[in-house]
Amino acid sequence: MSPGPGGECEIAINGLAAGGDGVGRHEGQVCFVPYGVPGDIARVRITRQTKSALWAEIREIVSPSPDRVEPACPYFGRCGGCCWQPIAYPVQEGWKRRMVAETLRRIGKVEAEVEWAAEPASPFGYRTRARFHAQGKAFGFLASGSHTVVDIENCPVCHDRLNAALARLREQPEKADVEVTVNPEGDETLVWTRCRALRSAFPEASSFLLDGVPIVNGCFSQASLILNRLLRRIVDENIGQPSSLLDLYCGNGNLSLHHARLSRVVGMDRDPRATRAASKLAPGAYQTGGEEAFRKALRKTWDVVLLDPPRTGAKAIMESLGKAPAGAIVYVSCDPATLARDLGMLAAHGWKPVRITAMDLFPHTSHVETVCRLERLAG
Repeated sequence: MSPGPGGECEIAINGLAAGGDGVGRHEGQVCFVPYGVPGDIARVRITRQTKSALWAEIREIVSPSPDRVEPACPYFGRCGGCCWQPIAYPVQEGWKRRMVAETLRRIGKVEAEVEWAAEPASPFGYRTRARFHAQGKAFGFLASGSHTVVDIENCPVCHDRLNAALARLREQPEKADVEVTVNPEGDETLVWTRCRALRSAFPEASSFLLDGVPIVNGCFSQASLILNRLLRRIVDENIGQPSSLLDLYCGNGNLSLHHARLSRVVGMDRDPRATRAASKLAPGAYQTGGEEAFRKALRKTWDVVLLDPPRTGAKAIMESLGKAPAGAIVYVSCDPATLARDLGMLAAHGWKPVRITAMDLFPHTSHVETVCRLERLAG
């Protein structure tokens, strides 16, 4: 019998869930344990119970996993980010690759070898964009599973320039939620907030150019403009050198602007500020539009259709994408579950993954980026 909420038991952690929790079993029930490392034997306290699963918190590590390391961040366990810091970094990579493969198999019925691509640089200091929260005198990130703000002076995964911006924001007498993006190779700092006092603490800047891409204040960009280079390289390997490229959910043209010099590129996105910025660098190539415009564009013939949808995936256009007269589809995803769902829908139209690459754009978290190239089955 399970000890029930408040009760304690000993559990062997043997896996990791998609959300980042360690996974074990107690008397046949799956038990999710935040900050558990595969290989740990832990004494835990049950915090929640349903008919199908248990949730628990670690009370004591009885026998640590050989892959357990001391977290580098003094805020670990209070701040809601970087839940994988107790896992040795090379080991994190293997689990992310495994999570992608298992999710594709379970949800999308996709049996395929998942490649791995990683940046050999340090897994710290990579982040160039972050959202900081204010609550009374506290200024930093949210605690796990709550709206409580953990007061943070310096974040190990943030770039030095982002930590410098955080220090300046902390000095301001007025506090508010703010998104900050820094140029890792320049002086620009973009500050997106309703608080005028926080904006005025920095030289005014609405955008900057990095690697030929406009980074626009308030528009989406990767959390790490440094690791974004790895993503662009893998996407380019999958795209090849097409004569025509349709880029859906294109944003600021991050993945396609450099192709516009040699190919016919059409990029489409809902955010007019992002598409206007891209259009200044490739006039006529980028336009504002949503899924209805996407479906219309998919009726035309393209060498490659590229898409990088939000975490919710691209279910709304799967029927049109499946029927598209395209030579290949390159799908970029930040959520293996919605990618698996969409690949399953594309399979019904004869599309098959021929290359799947997982990569780490978010070290010390359970987040993983995946790039998949699909081609239509003959016959």
